[in-house]
Amino acid sequence: MRTKKFFVLLSVLVLAGLLLSACQPAAETAEPVEETEAPVAEETEEPEVEEPEFLWTQKLRQAVAASIDREVIVDRVFEGRNIPAYHMVPEGYPYATQPFFDKYGTRDLDMAIQLLTEEGYTEDNPFVFDLWFPPEHYGTTTADVMQVIKEQLEETGLMVVNLNSMNWAEYVDGFVAGDLPFFMLGWFPDFADPENWLSPFASCLQSPDNGVNYCNEQMDSLLQSAAASADPAEREDLYQQIGELYAEDVPTIPLFWEPEFVSYRDGVEGVIVGAPFEFNYHVLSFSDDAETASGSTDTIIIGTTDEVNSLDASDAYATHDWEIIKNTGVALMSYVPGTSELVPGAAAAAPEVSEDGLTYTFTLRDDLKFADGTPVTAQNYVDSWNRLNTLEGQVSGLVQLYVESVEATDDLTVVYNLKDSFGFFPALAATAPFVVTNPATFVADEIVQFPESFDGIGAYRLVSFTPGEQLVLEANPEYFGEAPLIPNVIVRYFADPTTMSNAIESGAIDVAWRTLGPVEAIRLQDVEGVTVDKVEAPALRYMVFNHTFSVSE
Repeated sequence: MRTKKFFVLLSVLVLAGLLLSACQPAAETAEPVEETEAPVAEETEEPEVEEPEFLWTQKLRQAVAASIDREVIVDRVFEGRNIPAYHMVPEGYPYATQPFFDKYGTRDLDMAIQLLTEEGYTEDNPFVFDLWFPPEHYGTTTADVMQVIKEQLEETGLMVVNLNSMNWAEYVDGFVAGDLPFFMLGWFPDFADPENWLSPFASCLQSPDNGVNYCNEQMDSLLQSAAASADPAEREDLYQQIGELYAEDVPTIPLFWEPEFVSYRDGVEGVIVGAPFEFNYHVLSFSDDAETASGSTDTIIIGTTDEVNSLDASDAYATHDWEIIKNTGVALMSYVPGTSELVPGAAAAAPEVSEDGLTYTFTLRDDLKFADGTPVTAQNYVDSWNRLNTLEGQVSGLVQLYVESVEATDDLTVVYNLKDSFGFFPALAATAPFVVTNPATFVADEIVQFPESFDGIGAYRLVSFTPGEQLVLEANPEYFGEAPLIPNVIVRYFADPTTMSNAIESGAIDVAWRTLGPVEAIRLQDVEGVTVDKVEAPALRYMVFNHTFSVSE
């Protein structure tokens, strides 16, 4: 801004000087001045701004997709326990297809070699690139998966893969900032609709939030039409087209479906995780004869290998962050614990929907208060929307894609005006961005990723947080629902699944959760005094191309 103001001021001074000179009387001369033609300024062409050359051409993305053999990955690394994924949408979902199998089969190495050759690569001049992964966040097997992928890609004889790893917190910051060219991620749906397995990676608005940076107007149009349609036959046709375009353009590469596990000590009750992948702390309890990790039945200790990336509901877009936000807050809609049954949360009832499906009106409960005693009004929801929309946090695209505006018609009525008729909006209203934020902590003009404490409207309040060590919750005295059965929760952070599984085996923690991983889960099944449950909500593991990564980076 300083530079711009300087040149504006300089221009004004020069112009003033010219005007002043023009107003002075002409000086007398002894002889008339001979008129001469003013020199004609040579026309100069403005230099052309070079468009950045992106690393990942369509043929290169297709070559990578054709080189990967999911069946081999699952057999070698997981001994057949995982399921190969040939689309981002899980089998069993409505309108699910297998476009990557249709285009590339289980593997098509000849296609990969041909595509790489067409791009000018040879054995003497191979395509060299970096592949990044978090070594522990998705379990101890991640490095093995990456090694198999490296071998499969290099089997073309035309690719050289440099494997790189980074701890989870830096990893998230890196891919969101666009610093990683090719990397691995996992996905759980935000809400139960095929739309949420596709738009986060393939829409122009949402894909940057996940480091993909993919934008295709044709894909956007198809996704918008499929999301807005209420006709099952039309949706089926549109999702078929989307699948075919997805495999052709390869925004991302689905790898496999991996089960999640939760483990807990004898005496811990109420551990249940359903399809929406929500872990509710307030329904946990201890039996009378439980031997607790803390020594008290008033406190439960939960272990995780996750890290907090952000506890700001206008920014957070990671599974663990949402877990904490939903245990300290309540979205407009919620789920019956352990099920996918949608019920009113902070709303007093299901929303009223306009005939055209463009307006959803929620009436709030009249007993909503933040944990500091401050009453909650509809204006708080408007302010939360304005804050999310303005600050453009990591999760902003999830809501902006569907919501046009939000207004409060009175203290208890909040109206969401949508960009189109989205029948899944009640499920979207159960996600973390629809948890109202307390302005005492989450100020209007900045994202607050790591608050040391905060007062929400959920069953618990956050009383302390030490990143990388532990997070402490206590029962919220202003909570509108039934008080938590265990008043205090300590979430303890571990560096890897092995250390965490050793902690639950020794009794240092009561629950081990995310990410335990299949190796440790199987081992713990034989440990006396420990129960291991498989969660019926498999996670997708997938590879991400950063579509705007420049060859010069």
